[in-house]
Amino acid sequence: MIDFGEHLPEKKSLDLTPMIDVVFLLLIFFLITSIFSKPSLPLNLPEAETAQMAGEQDVSVAVKLDGSILLDGKAITAAELYPALRARYEGVEKRGVTLVSDKGVPFGRVVEVMDQAKKAGADNISVLAEQKK
Repeated sequence: MIDFGEHLPEKKSLDLTPMIDVVFLLLIFFLITSIFSKPSLPLNLPEAETAQMAGEQDVSVAVKLDGSILLDGKAITAAELYPALRARYEGVEKRGVTLVSDKGVPFGRVVEVMDQAKKAGADNISVLAEQKK
């Protein structure tokens, strides 16, 4: 065996390529899923400069342009709204409602829905709007 005198230590390092690949995949995943985080109802939401992203509420009430009401995506009449919300709030501490309304809906209809939610025991009523651009 031939010995040339100096022995250079082997460089030991971690290969970061797989970790970087995973980080980029997660970044792409979150960017793509954030695009689809809009409400699934085809409503023309009003715009507000102070609109903020709110946390997910327990109950979602939508008022469509024709005046029909949806409770968590299911059609319901105005007379059925109070009993349905009352039943939903049985034994629940956090009683929040997210109100989604088309911007063409008369304000009186929106106030009527808010009143029914408040009478049913809603502590917090959030109104969904789009951020002005």
